[in-house]
Amino acid sequence: MLLKAAGRSVATGRKFHTLHCKVLCQSKMESTTNPKEIMIPVPYGHIAGKIWNEGGSPLLSLHGWMDNAGTWDTVAPLLPRNISIVAIDFPGHGLSSFKPLGIGSTFVHLLQVIERVVQYFGWKEVSLLGHSMGGAAAMMYAGAFPEKVIKVIMVDIVKPVATPAESQPQLTAESIKELLEVEAKIGKGLQSYEYSFIVDKLIKGYASSITEETAKILLKRGSIKHSNGLYSFNYDPRLKVPSIFGMTFEQQKEFANRLNCELMIIKASAGPIYEKQEHYDEMKCLYSKSAKKFIYKEVEGTHHVHLNDPQVVAPLIVEFMHRKL
Repeated sequence: MLLKAAGRSVATGRKFHTLHCKVLCQSKMESTTNPKEIMIPVPYGHIAGKIWNEGGSPLLSLHGWMDNAGTWDTVAPLLPRNISIVAIDFPGHGLSSFKPLGIGSTFVHLLQVIERVVQYFGWKEVSLLGHSMGGAAAMMYAGAFPEKVIKVIMVDIVKPVATPAESQPQLTAESIKELLEVEAKIGKGLQSYEYSFIVDKLIKGYASSITEETAKILLKRGSIKHSNGLYSFNYDPRLKVPSIFGMTFEQQKEFANRLNCELMIIKASAGPIYEKQEHYDEMKCLYSKSAKKFIYKEVEGTHHVHLNDPQVVAPLIVEFMHRKL
C-alpha cells in the first residue's frame, strides 16, 4: 500500500499548525529503521502519523492527551523489525486535521479514529500500544471489536476516567458552555513565544513528567515556527474542553468484559492516580478474567516513562509481543 507524506494539519480552511537509542533487547533481528510520514484521509481532512518497519506485525501506537505520535520516538528504535509500529496523531494533535467546528468531543470518538486507521490499512487483526488516553482507548476498542485485537499494551493507565451518572448533566452543561466560548476564539491568532519558553511551558504543563530533551521531541509535531522565528503550539484548543458526555464505571466494565486479547499494563511508579484505588483493583480483576492473558508490571518512572526511559519499557513490549497466544 502506498503511504503518502503528511503535511500540516488544516481546520476550517486555515493551516494550523529520532532519538537514536542503543538497542537493549537482544534479538537476532535488526533494529527498527527510520520512520516515514503517513497521511490517512478522513472526511474532515487527514490523520497524520509515522510508520516504522512496513510489512511487520502491525502495532498501532496511540499517544496520550495533548501529546502526539512523537511520544513513541524513543521506544520505536528499540523494537525489532518484525514489529511494524504505526504511530498516529489523534485529531487536533500533532499534524492531524482538527475536527469540524460545532462538534463537541467525547472519549469514544477515539475508537472511530482507530477503526478508520484499521480499515485504511486493511488489517484483519491488530495489536495496540497506547499511553494514557491512548491506552484507555486501546482497551475500549478491544472491547468493542474483540475479534480484531490480538494484544493490547497500556502504558501508565489502568482504565478510562469514569464519569458518575449523577454528575453527567451538570458536566455536559459546563462542557457545552466552554466549547462555544473556545470556538468563538478560534482563528483569532496564535500566541507565539521564544522556543525556550514553549519548551519550559510544556514541561511545566506536564508537571515535570517530561524532560527538556523529551519536550523537544513532542514539540517537533506539537509546534509551528513562524517567519519571525517565534513558535506557537499547534493543538486544537478545543482539546482542553472537557468531554461533552462521559462513560460510567459500569459501562466501562462491560467493555472490559468483552476482551478477547492478551493485555499488559505497564504502570509508572510516579504516574498519576485518576480514581479511587478500588475502581482500579476491580478493573484489574475483570482483566484477569476476560483477557486471554493479563500481565501487570510496575516500573520506576514518571507518567511519560516510555518517552524518558525507553530502555525500561521497550524490553517489556518486545517480550509481550513475542509471546505465543
